[in-house]
Amino acid sequence: MVRTSGSWSPGIAHGSASAKWARACTTGAVTTPGTGHERLLELKDGTRVHVRPIRPEDEARLHEAFARMSERSVYFRFFSPLKRLPENVARRLAQVDHDQRFALVATTHRPDGAEHILGVARYDRAPGTTTAEVAVAVVDDVQRQGVGSGLLSLLAQVAREHGIEELTLIVLPENQSMLGLLRRLGWIHRAVLRGGVYEITFATPASAPA
Repeated sequence: MVRTSGSWSPGIAHGSASAKWARACTTGAVTTPGTGHERLLELKDGTRVHVRPIRPEDEARLHEAFARMSERSVYFRFFSPLKRLPENVARRLAQVDHDQRFALVATTHRPDGAEHILGVARYDRAPGTTTAEVAVAVVDDVQRQGVGSGLLSLLAQVAREHGIEELTLIVLPENQSMLGLLRRLGWIHRAVLRGGVYEITFATPASAPA
């Protein structure tokens, strides 16, 4: 059951959340050699992108990706009209411990061989708990192509492997794309309006898809 406050409810999509999560993880995802957290993800337009854990050297790529995001996308991610990504923020985002803090990036290589970030999904665990806060960002030119859903689904799998049982997202009410994505995945367990933003909670899947 969804618990909401305010006049609007994000709602729950019909069907099993675990089943929807399994479909999201397997649809368009192709295993590729490398670490257990690397994948090739096929987008709706047929493009394949590389999904991998973030690395410290991705700091410059984060700046480049930020520059390709619209003001609206930046505001939905950072809740502030940032004109540029602060150096200290980019550094912190690129440096994780792969347990309490974890992030996946979707990347592509351009003809010149340079790797570019198309999207990022990350979690930060609340100390001493089995709960983590999630954030997702996708550059505008590949939005609605399956980057966000693919990253979020794979991140939920990693979180479960690391003992995280519940994930939360802070979403602005006007961010209909993210709210629609969560509805389609069937993940919204609880949605509470606090201070003008929705705090959306969902459980990580009990098991990874075969």
